[in-house]
Amino acid sequence: MQTIQILGLTCSACQKLISKKIKTIADVEAVTVELSGATAIKAQREISENEIKKVLTGTHYTVGGGK
Repeated sequence: MQTIQILGLTCSACQKLISKKIKTIADVEAVTVELSGATAIKAQREISENEIKKVLTGTHYTVGGGK
């Protein structure tokens, strides 16, 4: 399980949109997005920050770091 921080969330629609976008990345199996921006990604491999930034392009959400 990989954890990242997404900045800019304000409501449950934000959570759903981010989850939907991250799930489009190859090998991602599940995504859990908290309103705080804490985002857990279950995938068959390590998902790079650049891959996440790419799927968030065109939105106001940004990647704030992770572990």
